[in-house]
Amino acid sequence: MGRLATHANNPTILYVSGGNTQVIAYSEKRYRIFGETLDIAIGNCLDRFARQLNISNDPSPGYNIEQLAKKGKNYIELPYVVKGMDVSFAGIETYVKDIVSGNKKGLTKKQKANLTSLQRKQMDIENQMSYSPEDLCYSLQETLFAMLVEITERAMAHCNSKEVLLVGGVGCNVRL
Repeated sequence: MGRLATHANNPTILYVSGGNTQVIAYSEKRYRIFGETLDIAIGNCLDRFARQLNISNDPSPGYNIEQLAKKGKNYIELPYVVKGMDVSFAGIETYVKDIVSGNKKGLTKKQKANLTSLQRKQMDIENQMSYSPEDLCYSLQETLFAMLVEITERAMAHCNSKEVLLVGGVGCNVRL
């Protein structure tokens, strides 16, 4: 349907929604999945993140994250997980959850108990650094989208494709 609607000749398809994240392309006379998420879909990751920051569902969490991200000024380095042609979002979501909850290091009570006093002081200083919701939205969006662009570009090169068909709810994001 996308090819018919857009008149695209040989598009690489980036399917991004709450339930799926896949890079699909036509190769060797059939459509093939070149890459996908190893755990949760990108839309699921964005929805969970929105709940952690109490971002409204109206009109949608993804849209509200996009609007807040436009106001972000400081990029926060987040885990970047691309394995071959696949991506993983669960670790990023957990990392951000730890930032929001004040446990940036994500340590268990037992692990914290084994830290030296100097390590505990350093961790307390790091955990006191606050990040604005705008900076978190900006950083999450940029990291997730960079991962998707990387694997999509690889699939395009493999299939000699010059077009991308962006489908799924997350595809509504103008930045992507």
